Amino acid sequence: MGYFTINQELAFGIDLSRYNTSADGRKKVNFDGIAGHDPQVNFIAMRAGISWGYQDPWFAYYLQEAGRVGCLRLPYHVLYPAESALAQMDNFMRILGDADLESLRLVLDLELEHGCSKRRITDTVQACLQVLKRRCGRYPILYSRASWVDVYLSVDDLPDVDWWLAQYRWPRPFPLFTPEYPSPPRLPRGVGSWLIHQSAEKAPAIAAAGCYYMDYNRWNGGRRDVLRYFGQIDEPLQEVICPLDQMVCPVKFKRQSGGSWIYETISKDDHLRQK
Repeated sequence: MGYFTINQELAFGIDLSRYNTSADGRKKVNFDGIAGHDPQVNFIAMRAGISWGYQDPWFAYYLQEAGRVGCLRLPYHVLYPAESALAQMDNFMRILGDADLESLRLVLDLELEHGCSKRRITDTVQACLQVLKRRCGRYPILYSRASWVDVYLSVDDLPDVDWWLAQYRWPRPFPLFTPEYPSPPRLPRGVGSWLIHQSAEKAPAIAAAGCYYMDYNRWNGGRRDVLRYFGQIDEPLQEVICPLDQMVCPVKFKRQSGGSWIYETISKDDHLRQK
């Protein structure tokens, strides 16, 4: 427990890829061990694939097992900026298959530039965002780091999205573990808030005998904030005064992708039933 002291007020999560399972597949991530970990692992991000043709060989296992033990799941896909946005998103959706997209929150991983211009990278990201919005009904989260975004991405040309940002401490030499970076992470220019902070990349592996290190993450809030983001907590009924007739107007809040909130008016009868 001594390791988990820097960001302990923030909900804790991990992210996984094939590197967390042994090369021969015999030493898999033990999700029952994850479920019993202290502090609680609230959410798990897992690499689905890369570009237009690659699928992480352990994604299906991670997705199923994380759901089985009750962890909230964020599949992520690594973008190649020089490749077709449509082909890459087709691959992402193919990998997801018949997964319940309402129960997931998708992520695009932005950390490769491949010699492309800032304009080309921004256009590819924008196109991918729009494809996923049409197919899933919401924008995905964007994963990156401030130092990369500031050089390779025009944030002002993108819609309002949520950000998962990496920032670590300087790594200690093997076999030492590197403590988490204290949240919040540095924000890229043009970004006003963060959703998730990838706070460590050389942290102790949790229930994964096939690897030594593991990436750790912190949510910008507690467990209830994570559940709320995934739509698993109904927002409490709020009352506001209508500026037109000065009468109480019952509304409830609903979250939208991009961090914005909308009001949904409910009927008087529904309001009375909820009081």
